Amino acid sequence: MSADSLQRPQLQTLTLSDVVQSAQLVRGLAHTGSAPFPAMKALIDPLFVLNAPSFTTIFPDLRLTPPGLEWLSARPRQFSSGKNFEVLRYTNNLLVLRTKLLADTDMQSRLGRRLQSISPLSFPYSDPHRQRKHPNEPVRANETERSFEALATLYEDTIRTLPSRIQVQGKVEPLQDERIANRIRAPLLAGIRFAAPWHQIRGRLWHLSILRGRINRIATSMLKN
Repeated sequence: MSADSLQRPQLQTLTLSDVVQSAQLVRGLAHTGSAPFPAMKALIDPLFVLNAPSFTTIFPDLRLTPPGLEWLSARPRQFSSGKNFEVLRYTNNLLVLRTKLLADTDMQSRLGRRLQSISPLSFPYSDPHRQRKHPNEPVRANETERSFEALATLYEDTIRTLPSRIQVQGKVEPLQDERIANRIRAPLLAGIRFAAPWHQIRGRLWHLSILRGRINRIATSMLKN
């Protein structure tokens, strides 16, 4: 199954699930200082696809979508927990920021131009807490760090200046680590990127509350298929 074969309600749920997954990564990085590379790369790569010809271009591998779909399929009462409440808050913030960005065409142009000068994440992923398994293992940390730093700077120069801001909460140690702080800003940019197609296919902020039951059912169904 490809993203282009989905109906609009499913596409809305899929795009929303990636906004949620971006929020999950932000929360995880802020509390633990680490995040899985496949999830980070899958969410950040679409930032560099400025004029996507299809939804499959943005969502090439639907096998990486379960975390966001699982969150959307959870019962509403589960959102009273601290972890889920933070994810919900970040998700709402990202959707609001996308709306603010839509009203600023100059900022949209600057984002596009500068993204063209940033290198996508390289492999292997550079985890700041990871030790090399072998002394001769290739070191590509500098490339990865430059990409994260460039994305973080882009976020600070653009999204951060919008009227609404995201206040990231977590543990002191990871939040004070510059490399981890750079990693946190990357999925924030990615979340806003996925909020764009969600808005284009008529997704709206109030859907998270008014249409919660429908989103829950669609996400549950997509996880089974």
